[in-house]
Amino acid sequence: MTEELRQLGYHYYPDDLHYSQADLATWLPILRSLGARWLTLTSSAHRAIPEHFLKSLIDAGITPVVRLPVRIGTLVEGYSDLLSLYARWGVQYVVVFDRPNCQSSWRQNEWTRIRLIERFTDFLIPVLQAQRTAGLKAIFPPLEPGGDYWDTAFLEAALSALQRRAPDQIKQLVLSVYAWTYNQQLDWGIGGPENWPESLPYHTPEGSQDQRGLRIFDWYSAIYKKIIGEIPSFLVAAGGSSLPTAEPTRVDLDRHSEDTLSITRLLQNKTLPGNLLNFSFYCLASSTPGTDSAWFPSISEPLPVVKAMQTLLHSTQNKQASAVPQEIPVKPIVHYVLLPRDLDAGSLWDWKSFGDFIRTAHPVIGFSAEEARYAERVTVVGDETQFPSVIEDSLRAESCIVSRLDLAPFSDLVSESEPEVQTSEQSGERYG
Repeated sequence: MTEELRQLGYHYYPDDLHYSQADLATWLPILRSLGARWLTLTSSAHRAIPEHFLKSLIDAGITPVVRLPVRIGTLVEGYSDLLSLYARWGVQYVVVFDRPNCQSSWRQNEWTRIRLIERFTDFLIPVLQAQRTAGLKAIFPPLEPGGDYWDTAFLEAALSALQRRAPDQIKQLVLSVYAWTYNQQLDWGIGGPENWPESLPYHTPEGSQDQRGLRIFDWYSAIYKKIIGEIPSFLVAAGGSSLPTAEPTRVDLDRHSEDTLSITRLLQNKTLPGNLLNFSFYCLASSTPGTDSAWFPSISEPLPVVKAMQTLLHSTQNKQASAVPQEIPVKPIVHYVLLPRDLDAGSLWDWKSFGDFIRTAHPVIGFSAEEARYAERVTVVGDETQFPSVIEDSLRAESCIVSRLDLAPFSDLVSESEPEVQTSEQSGERYG
């Protein structure tokens, strides 16, 4: 990934149910093809995301951001042990709580009691202390832009309370945010309250603009600087041109792709604030059928934005490669046959022909698209329900020559074998 796109990230499923080895095998190649450097994940307060999932992301150069969206006032005892566990596994960012300026984020009957901000800081201060003790970044949770308690007013009051009650916890505090476009122009609200002084909590006069847009950072920076005297770092837990809604609406696919590519170019050109750690587009997939905001409504039928993003990234990489001549790396594997994980002895499979092929071509046989990217040539065996086309695209992005065969008849794979394919003896340390 290029230096200019180190902030590029995505939001994984909005639930905590997709962390198996099979999920990792499916999504890691896709994340690579989309240039992911950050990934927002949702965790239960009772069960950690598996270590192998997190470490595989980190090994791939992807920084995980873990969300713990528990209701305020319901955080279980021992959560600090969970924070320490994540820290030991290499995680730096764990965001505890979500949208505290919304009534739905609080325990029943807590919202209507007096001194809401003071009670929020009662819950937040121990969390910030636990984050620092574990070796994690101290993070202020994301607010809902607007919200039941107007977000800019909530942020100013909460930061003032923290400054008064726990000044040590304010130092190097990271602000987590939601940066939605709300179908506005991408420069909506640019410059913050300095440029739009007429805009007040709950009131945006006609002709004025507010924080409910991509440039929410400008408004929060002004508040933080006013209270603390510094400029904060921002962590975008989720953002982009679509909103997670209880009743999914039809996404304007052209506008969705256009806005996503425009935001990506702003990251490339370093036009967004330099204190922006990342930008995680929402969301890759959802367990709720028909959620149009998901980039992959099904794994085999992604939205147009996926291809558009891959094309943009590929074009950027090609331009940089042509500007700086580089040696083409020699891949350690000549030929990799990628098999579906659900293959068994009872499937429609010509095992005799398969054995003949192995003796002839000496390929590497496996089930991992992640391993396959190290091969010069990859034969994908199975249909798009087993290996979606985006897997092929991600392999080609790694300069692999890719072909696909159905499970039956397998004799096609035997005929595909080329006499000049090197065996392991002919290729030295290379395999295949």
